[in-house]
Amino acid sequence: MLKNVITLSVLALAWSNMIFAQQDRHFSMWMENPTLLNPATSGVMNEDIRFMTNMRMQWLPLNGENFRTNSFGFDAKLMKNKSGSHLGIGLNFVNDATGDLRLTSNIVSVPISYTIAADKNTFISLGIAPGFYQQAIKNTNSTWNNQWDGATYNQTTLSGEGFSPELAVSTFDIGAGLHVNYKFDASNNINVGISVNHITAPLVSYSALENKLYRNVNIYVTGSRFMDDRNFGLSPQVLVSLYGPNRNILFGTYFDHEMFESSKRTDYVQRSFISYGVFMRWGDAIVGSLTYKFKGFKVGASYDFNISELSSATRTSGGFEIFLKFSTMTDRSSYIHDRKLFRWNRGTRRL
Repeated sequence: MLKNVITLSVLALAWSNMIFAQQDRHFSMWMENPTLLNPATSGVMNEDIRFMTNMRMQWLPLNGENFRTNSFGFDAKLMKNKSGSHLGIGLNFVNDATGDLRLTSNIVSVPISYTIAADKNTFISLGIAPGFYQQAIKNTNSTWNNQWDGATYNQTTLSGEGFSPELAVSTFDIGAGLHVNYKFDASNNINVGISVNHITAPLVSYSALENKLYRNVNIYVTGSRFMDDRNFGLSPQVLVSLYGPNRNILFGTYFDHEMFESSKRTDYVQRSFISYGVFMRWGDAIVGSLTYKFKGFKVGASYDFNISELSSATRTSGGFEIFLKFSTMTDRSSYIHDRKLFRWNRGTRRL
């Protein structure tokens, strides 16, 4: 089964290189709200419910309005059975604002997935995310050639352009995806996923000219590998995101440190650990990140250091990002946390 999963991911990556899709919102810590990228990850977690919020500020040294992205989401695991199959459902909201003209996108989506236990080690999830997409621009901040008076732009001069002060367009949007989780054992696993957002290539035009959103194709592989002493591990990640002529390739790893000694106890007790990561966004930035998880909460921050041609203008400041996440179980009575195995077990008490 694992061989088939790896083969599928390689074929998907090769196929995606032929696809042309525009710049879309993105997060460096994309796995902290994976349902934004792939609806198949809705409800794919150890816990039953989670809430997530991200904020990103980009290119702060540049003059004018900052580039910022905010998101909020939650998802839940429903209709669980003993095999591990379950339904997942959630809600996501994203607000993205860009530049002096405040090109703003608002996205609301409802990711829905179903996870099937193919065997005791392999879980396959299929998902779909119907939603609403709105894009707006504030034309009052624009300048035109005939407003140049030889020294500066004079916005009191009539431009002669026929645009309204504020322009907006709204449309239906939908995405879909596949996510596969394979557990080698209690501590080590690999995840492979592929998703396509803006499947219908919705029209977002302010004039008679057609302007469609390109389809956004995402392929990723993540994993977790803990050492024998269970106090240190690696969590590598690779993401390839294709959007028209643009490519976003992000790869690197987290270094995970368990914050307490291994032990076993009944009742619901979540593990606590600190992780620091080093990633590269190909041709653009080096990303450093730090996260801390405790009592169901997880907080983190990352910083992008520009290495592209933009670095002279941004003084290497690519972007700053923070997130907060909370996850919890709704039914704790039948679970124990076996810290030695570093996993949740239902109805078992093994070391």
